[in-house]
Formats: sequence, C-alpha cells, structure tokens
Amino acid sequence: MKFESINRRYTEVIAEWLAKGYMINTATMGGSQGEVSKIDLTDGKEIIRVLLGNLSGASEKIGDRYYHMDGVELITGRVTDDVMPNSPNTWSNIWNNRLEVLSSEKFYEIGRTPCNGEKWYGTKDEAIAQQDKASARYNARYIPERKEFGAAAKSIALPYVRRQPRCKTVRPSEISVFKRHIKTRTGKQSVQFIIKAREQSFILH
Repeated sequence: MKFESINRRYTEVIAEWLAKGYMINTATMGGSQGEVSKIDLTDGKEIIRVLLGNLSGASEKIGDRYYHMDGVELITGRVTDDVMPNSPNTWSNIWNNRLEVLSSEKFYEIGRTPCNGEKWYGTKDEAIAQQDKASARYNARYIPERKEFGAAAKSIALPYVRRQPRCKTVRPSEISVFKRHIKTRTGKQSVQFIIKAREQSFILH
C-alpha cells in the first residue's frame, strides 16, 4: 500500500471516535516527540490520542538472519498523564510513551518506486518476504566457486595492502588472495580479485 492508504486508515480511526461523541482537544497537541502526526480527542472526561509514529527500524533476528523493521505505527491510546480535558492550558504535556495503548497497527516498508523513491508498506510477513527476495537476488549475482592463490600472489599483494590505512604492519601470513566470478545486472560474467588482510577486504576489478 502507499502512504495514502495509511492516511485513510488514520482518518477512519479518528472518525470512529468522533462518531462516539468525542471532539478535538486542541490545547494538548503542541510540540513534538518525533511522531509523524497526532490528534487528541476528548469526551470531557478523558483524552484519547490517535498517534502515527515511526517504528524504531531496529534489526530483528528471525531464524538465522536479521531483518530491518522500518515503517510506521498507528496507535490509539488513553492518556494517563494528569491533563485536564478542554483546558486552554497549552503547557500540559501528554507523553506518548505513557499512553494506555488501546490498539496498534504497524505498517512496514516493503519497497520503493524506482522513479521517485515513493515508499510502499505492508505487513511484517510481506517485509520479511521482500528482504528475502532482495537478498536472493543479490546472492544470485555471485557464483560461489572461487580460486585462492598461493604464496606468490600474497607477495605481489603485500605492497598494495601495506599502502592501505591501518595496514602498514600486515604480514604475508595474514593475507589471502582469491578470485571469484560474479554476474552483472545484465547477466554477463565478470571477475573480481579479492585481497583479505586481517579484518579488511579489498576488491580489485
């Protein structure tokens, strides 16, 4: 889905509360805690916040790999802070992390439109599937067969490695040199020569 669909869902949630007789509580919506948007509603007795916030984007380990969980979250929460409904005082703070969460809907990034970078959103399963597909596409470019060279190649590579940052003291025994074939985006094959020294890798085309 596009972000337009998230806007529509956000509007629907607000409309549901308005239909229950709630109205906008204007004075509590100033300032920002990094959210995308928020609307405060009240029935004169309590305040409900409808919040669209950013997901943390932290990596999540599922199985044997990590996935980036970027996206947005639509939260409806009851205000637990000591804030009076329908007050004109704009200094009263409602803290997003102290809401009593009534509902939560998460929309994960699953891709972008190539021409303009517009983001697309979906479920968590769709985000995982998209990242698996992208990883498989990337890995398909590489042919696992590779050839490692011996001492002569290490001696030739040594002067190059020692010219690199933090590598002046590298010894030949710390170097590995090998060749691997890759597929380009057009399907053609090319060759990469790779030098590994300690924890660094240098690719020579």
